[in-house]
Amino acid sequence: MNQILYTMENQEEKNRAKSIMLFFGITIIIFGLIMVAMGGYRIASAKMAKEEALEAAKIPNITLSIQDNKVKINIKHIREIKDIIYSWNNGEDTVLAVYTDNFTGSIDEEIDIPGGTNTLNIRVVDVDGKTATATQKFTYKGTYMDLSVIDNKSLKIIVTDMIGLQSVTYSWNGEQEQTVYPDENNQSKIEITTDIPTGLNSIKIKSVNRENAVENKEMQVKGITKPTMKINYNSDRTMLNLKLNDEQGIESYSYKLSSAPISEIAENGNIIPNFKEKLTVVTSQTKQGNKQTSITEQLPFQTGFNYLEITIKNTEGVEENFSGWCAK
Repeated sequence: MNQILYTMENQEEKNRAKSIMLFFGITIIIFGLIMVAMGGYRIASAKMAKEEALEAAKIPNITLSIQDNKVKINIKHIREIKDIIYSWNNGEDTVLAVYTDNFTGSIDEEIDIPGGTNTLNIRVVDVDGKTATATQKFTYKGTYMDLSVIDNKSLKIIVTDMIGLQSVTYSWNGEQEQTVYPDENNQSKIEITTDIPTGLNSIKIKSVNRENAVENKEMQVKGITKPTMKINYNSDRTMLNLKLNDEQGIESYSYKLSSAPISEIAENGNIIPNFKEKLTVVTSQTKQGNKQTSITEQLPFQTGFNYLEITIKNTEGVEENFSGWCAK
């Protein structure tokens, strides 16, 4: 009986040992598979990271930040940069001058922020044509004044402050001040258009915002007049007297006098639509004004229909055209 019990117990021990060995064997296999899978995942991840890094290196990296109401632009890349192009909102593109003779993989540029809140759009192109873009909103902190000359005779003043404005005061050449207040529906912006006096002038502008912060600006502005012309006859009506004037000085002028019999130009007392085709040139010249402020010319006055065309350009490049006719 004892022999039987011993044999059964010995068999059970052997079965338990086999089970333990099988369990450890399966565990080792599973652990090995997990290690192989993890190793494969790490290899795949490293490969993917390398591919992503290589892909990212193909285009420039753009970083934008703000400092002292300027946008700081930092560009990092493995190749030289060819163009940096930016625009505010949906405005025109501006190209920044790029100097990469000693390119070290990084370029720093800065641009002024216009008044208010605006969206900057920037495009960077490398020497291989690879392009990167960035878009970001920036707000000018404080009072911003934008001054621009319109048609050589008016100055447009735009003052913005996101806090709100109380008033804007301006004066030409120390004369009487003019004060403008914001509209109730838009207290962050004031627009002013003022005529520029002739010659060199000084304008002073002062703005006060809702927190009583004062901003002053002074600048020189040159007022430019347009050329003028007067025409009359001489005493015996044989010549046309031309009087050309411009306070800035006349750079050059040209004229053409044409003539034709009245019968070929007018029908029933009215000038025909294609009258210029009937004209014959009497005299045509281009002359230098030598910066004179006033010039007198005499042109022969013909019997019949006389048609005059004249162009005057002053020393500031402003050009005026005149035309007219008279008959005798």
